[in-house]
Order: sequence, then C-alpha cells, then structure tokens
Amino acid sequence: MIDLTYLNDITDGDVATKKQLIELFFTQADEIKQRFIIAELSDDTDEIGRTAHIAKSTTRVMGLNDIADRMEQLQRMAENKETPDQYPALIKFYLDNIPTAIEELKAEIAKLP
Repeated sequence: MIDLTYLNDITDGDVATKKQLIELFFTQADEIKQRFIIAELSDDTDEIGRTAHIAKSTTRVMGLNDIADRMEQLQRMAENKETPDQYPALIKFYLDNIPTAIEELKAEIAKLP
C-alpha cells in the first residue's frame, strides 16, 4: 500500500527525519479521522473539502497514492459542491484504509536503525 520513495527523497534518507514525519502522520491521521466524522455528521461540505485536502497531502507524502487520489477527488467534489451522495463512500475509504497504512508504516519504522 505504501511507497516511501517521496518520503525518502524529501528527507534525503535521514532516518531521524523520516521517523519524525511518519510519527507526525500518525497524529495527523487521527485528527483527520475525527474531522471527517464531525464534518460528515454535521453535513459540513466546506469542512469535508478542507479535511480532504489535508488528507490528500499527508497521504501523498507517505506514498499512499490510492488514498491520496481519492482524497483529491473528494476535495474537488466538495469544493464544487458536486455529488454529495458520494462523500460518505470516499470518507469511508479513508477511514477503512488508514489503519492498514499505519500498520505498514509502523513496520517500516521498526526496520529503521
């Protein structure tokens, strides 16, 4: 699921920086999850769009390109107020797939010196 090529590029292979960014991702993923839940419950399209933007950026850095692509789609749809009936499925995709991504990233951290 993950491709750490971009993360390796931006950290120039620095292990400490890579670990920090992955750990930051864990925190951000939890915040994004909470924001999506609240925004969806309150039917806040603008917040869904803002949260999708953040989710897109953070997942792209971690090489979670499938998730990032769907978050980009959600962001665009929410910003344009298009097809709101599709928002729940895209949010669910994020929520369902992030735990697996986090486990994979934890395994990557464990491999680092």
